[in-house]
Amino acid sequence: MLLLTSFASLGASPKAMAKEADRLYKDGRYREAADTLRAAYQAEPNPLFLYNIARALDQAGEVSPALDAYRQYVSQSSEDTQPELVKKANLAMDRLRTMAAKAEADRQVQDQEKKRLEDERKKADAQAADERRAALEQRQAYEAKEKAARESQAAKVNSQLIGSLVLGGVAVVGLGTALGFGLAANGTKGAFQRATTLADKQGLEAATKTQALVADLSLLVGIGAGVAAAILFPKGPAPSGQVKVVLTPIGGGGLAAIGGTF
Repeated sequence: MLLLTSFASLGASPKAMAKEADRLYKDGRYREAADTLRAAYQAEPNPLFLYNIARALDQAGEVSPALDAYRQYVSQSSEDTQPELVKKANLAMDRLRTMAAKAEADRQVQDQEKKRLEDERKKADAQAADERRAALEQRQAYEAKEKAARESQAAKVNSQLIGSLVLGGVAVVGLGTALGFGLAANGTKGAFQRATTLADKQGLEAATKTQALVADLSLLVGIGAGVAAAILFPKGPAPSGQVKVVLTPIGGGGLAAIGGTF
């Protein structure tokens, strides 16, 4: 409760302001009461106004301003203060200092907690960035490795395909040659059977043997090249067609090979 004693000696205006401040204080409007008392103190610097200002600020929860007002009151000369009010002011200051210290400690704890959370957030952000960067580098390395493997495999397949096609061509030529000389040998054999003179038979026999030998050698080359082409041809998905070797008997001995699609 505001102490409004000794206001009788004051001028009417400060007294009226003091009464208004008392009404505001009782209504719980502490800050307005303090402001009204400051106006009264400016009009008439009575130390009692300082104490009442401190009380109003104390009730309003204004710790630092209340402490300042209490200090200002107790620093007045003993003639201008009341011993009982000085004692109450000192007790109030002790209480407010404790509150201020606790508030400062709480603030420091809050600041430290805020800083800790901020540091953890920054650390988490940095860790997440490092993980994203590492994942990106890992993915890029994997993609580069996969690309190199695909290119190497493609080069190998192309090399095998070219070699297989070359061997396939050799097989076709060899088998075609074997077929041609086989047919020629078969024709010469027929001529041999129709010949009437010894010289003709001897010449046709020699020609038949030569043609049959060439047919056999060409057949072996064609079969070997065809098998090699089939082995070398890339496995799995490949261009349309495949190596095929078909052996068919021909008259006059030997085999003729027909095939070689790729």
